[in-house]
Amino acid sequence: MIKNLMYKEFRLNINPWFYSFFVLAFLILCPSWPFFIALAYLFLFFMVLGQMDKANQDLEFASSLPVPKVGIVTARTCTVMIVEAAQLLLAGFVAVARYWIYSHDNQGGMNTNLAFFGVILIMYAIFNLIYLPGSYKRAYRMAWPLLGGSLIAVLVGGALSSVLAFQPRLASIFNDRGMGHPVAQIVTFIGGLVVYAVLTLIAHHKAVDNFSKVDL
Repeated sequence: MIKNLMYKEFRLNINPWFYSFFVLAFLILCPSWPFFIALAYLFLFFMVLGQMDKANQDLEFASSLPVPKVGIVTARTCTVMIVEAAQLLLAGFVAVARYWIYSHDNQGGMNTNLAFFGVILIMYAIFNLIYLPGSYKRAYRMAWPLLGGSLIAVLVGGALSSVLAFQPRLASIFNDRGMGHPVAQIVTFIGGLVVYAVLTLIAHHKAVDNFSKVDL
């Protein structure tokens, strides 16, 4: 069931040109920039997806299929996680390239190290926590789930990355250009991964509960 619903997500819901948003990860190659913004552009992917869902009446179509509502939500949650993971994986390769291209620190924010990706995971987790439950609370009323979720996630990501980049004591530990403090960076990354997993799971459960109450 989930396999077939995932097939629907990637073949019917997601237009191939949506993947062009992934190219924005290459903004990490800019000399100095707040790089969390480059990965926050992925939220535009979900904004366009939400509009396509509304235009194509995807919820009505999915609800007419002989599948439980929990399966529909699970398929979308897995889709969101796969898209976010793909963006992070691509950004990881770009970050490695940046390390070899530039020999100086990023003056506009965090360096693209493991701690940085831990912050990005937290930012994505905040977005998922608002977007997934909200998108199934009221059919096709997507302004708050998408715009509100994106705004709050960007504010959290910006605050965390700014603190770790510009607070001298923290920056000396968490903002090394390479792996000067591997334990701190690895712990931050794993912490971000745990936060991402927990908040996305909570978001999924809340989305299932909300969708069960929606009358289409």
